[in-house]
Amino acid sequence: MESNNNKPEIRDEKKTLTLDNAAIEAELLRPGRSWFYQLAVNLLTIVTKLLFFVRVEGKENIPEGACVIMGNHRAWLDPFLLAMCARDREIRFMGKKELWGNKLFAWIAKQVRGVPVDRGNADMASIRMSMTVLKNGHTLGIFPEGTRTKGDGMMPLQGGASLLALRSKCAVVPVYIDGDYKLFHRVTVRVGKPVQMDDLLAGRINKDTCDALTERIKAAFAELSGGRSLMAPVKDKKENCEN
Repeated sequence: MESNNNKPEIRDEKKTLTLDNAAIEAELLRPGRSWFYQLAVNLLTIVTKLLFFVRVEGKENIPEGACVIMGNHRAWLDPFLLAMCARDREIRFMGKKELWGNKLFAWIAKQVRGVPVDRGNADMASIRMSMTVLKNGHTLGIFPEGTRTKGDGMMPLQGGASLLALRSKCAVVPVYIDGDYKLFHRVTVRVGKPVQMDDLLAGRINKDTCDALTERIKAAFAELSGGRSLMAPVKDKKENCEN
């Protein structure tokens, strides 16, 4: 039997999503406040307070100027609750790159000045954009688990968040969202004090210092959650934290 050389080749490779990083970075630094960001936060503040009785504790712990706000992640509403903690500024949130493949979300991400991150690879473009955000005095929002968590507790934290904090030398503020978003059940957002890292910044940034900061962030989440966020140690996972 002769082979059919004209038969189209079947490929199992996933289509690679290519983003215009230069355009995204320009949006991150666009002057002025985003009308869409302000409108979304104002509307969601009203809705979440009516439906989930949202209460924010410790807003005074967020320092002035550039900082990294880290929160636990259970639902799509989480970024809005973190935004409610810092109404005096616009937080640039990091989100998985795949979301930019959706036209509607890509438009929303542009309006709120989101930072795409490739979770499966060492994403230098994302690191560069995040550092640009912080060096220009803005606030970066990160969910260090890397994805949404189902059930109680938190998943192990990713080391990349600690790397960004150490390289930028910006304060790290842990925020724990306590609640399951059940209608008419209270959701409490607890803002912790900045994680102490002066001693880590005094030395060289490497895997050990990244791991040490990650452990401190983990302890801060455990304190804010009353111990319910305690996580199992990461196994066989390496993060590139070399300076």
